Amino acid sequence: MAEIVSILNLKGGVGKTTTTINLGKALSLCGKKVLVIDNDPQANLTHGVGVDSPETTIYHTYKFKEGLAVYEVDKNFSVVPSQLSLASIENEVDSSIYRYNILKDVLTPVSDKFDYILIDCPPSLGVYTINAVTASTKYIITTQTASYSIDGLFEAIKLIEGEIKKGLNKDIELMGVLITQYFTNRIASDVALEKLENKFEGKIFKTKIRHTTKFREAELSGEDIFSYDKQCYGAVDYMGLAKEISE
Repeated sequence: MAEIVSILNLKGGVGKTTTTINLGKALSLCGKKVLVIDNDPQANLTHGVGVDSPETTIYHTYKFKEGLAVYEVDKNFSVVPSQLSLASIENEVDSSIYRYNILKDVLTPVSDKFDYILIDCPPSLGVYTINAVTASTKYIITTQTASYSIDGLFEAIKLIEGEIKKGLNKDIELMGVLITQYFTNRIASDVALEKLENKFEGKIFKTKIRHTTKFREAELSGEDIFSYDKQCYGAVDYMGLAKEISE
């Protein structure tokens, strides 16, 4: 059975999509069978792995209760794409009696085909994020060392460890907190990191994802960081994270 991992923070621009794509690809390069799910109406992950104008997406899962549309991107690396129309049905999904179990129900038939299923979540407490964490065995919080990002981290953990565990998924666990866009040798970054390590002792990943413009370049070209530049900091760091997780 797959380890199903939601990747989230309630703030945008903190590396959720970048992490889902590149951690997923790194795990696949380590020989793991990986599925990444674009669970965000912005569909940035879909574009980031080079899937253009897919006929069927996760929209059809939420709208029509269809099974997941899985597209193979590379060896051991597959994706369920999204589309902008997902935003237009959010209120409709949120009013359904089965609203929080839609993703969980469709993941059950495919979970034994993969080692890891990574779910990219929107930066909100909405129905799509709750679907993801309800379906997951673990979750990863991505955060910068900036205060606004850390605020989003605390809000996400409060939601999951409170309402989600009490009512929807008592077994979900925090896999770890991932520091992204990290600047080495900056006093402010070091101070914030120390505070996080004190608060989440043993739950901060040893691997930090260093800042590099290569991520943006790779996303614009519709490639993961390994396909774009496997020698850059980004590729080195995400491979390090993949090994840390799989070990």
